[in-house]
Amino acid sequence: MRRFYINKNAVKTGKIIISGKEAHHIKDVIRLKPGDRFIGFDGEGKNYTLRITETGAGIRAEIEKVSLQQINMPKVLLACALPKKSKMDYIIEKATELGVTDIIPMVTEHTIMKIDKASYANKQKRWERITLEASKQCGRDTLPKIYGITNFKDALKLVEKLNYKDRIMPYVCEGAVYIKDILLQSLNSVAIFIGPEGDFSKKEVGLAKRYNFKTASLGELVLKVDTAVIFAISAFRILRIQTF
Repeated sequence: MRRFYINKNAVKTGKIIISGKEAHHIKDVIRLKPGDRFIGFDGEGKNYTLRITETGAGIRAEIEKVSLQQINMPKVLLACALPKKSKMDYIIEKATELGVTDIIPMVTEHTIMKIDKASYANKQKRWERITLEASKQCGRDTLPKIYGITNFKDALKLVEKLNYKDRIMPYVCEGAVYIKDILLQSLNSVAIFIGPEGDFSKKEVGLAKRYNFKTASLGELVLKVDTAVIFAISAFRILRIQTF
């Protein structure tokens, strides 16, 4: 069955009303009609099997079944330095597909991308739409939390507040331990910091180490920001699967 996002506040006793873009997509794009069924997810782990009863200005449906997602997946926080152009859109989409729990767009010393307050609100809304569409596509029932654009020091404090125990920072330097060897030491929930094209500064690395971050190598090749994000998260996911 087709999957659509529903606002949990729209759920009433045994019924639900869907409006806005999702209602338009159900009625005018997919062309579902009264009697048809679909799956609604609320972004917090609940799935609803729904049967359409009315298609007007909004979609009215009866709730036939409610289920709660129970996937044993460790939490992953991604703090990523803002890359140039629209690469952050791609990064957020792929991070969502790979099951990242928390996403922090980050400004570091070597970050080139600058965002003013007026354009930030639009970017935040677009990123939230991207996580929604990516979650629908990949079958994910929970939406990642996207935090506001944060400076490096405050991002470190947020990791502490959210209580991520394992903390990794890929960094291009001689003698860095390969990321696989770090991940094999512990496969609990992990915070991953990805720097800009110019990498983290030595000052930032020193500060991160005071927050118990471990610097890691992603191999012999220097990766772009978006490639490094996918590589690091995928390495964690693969090692997690192989261990359990």
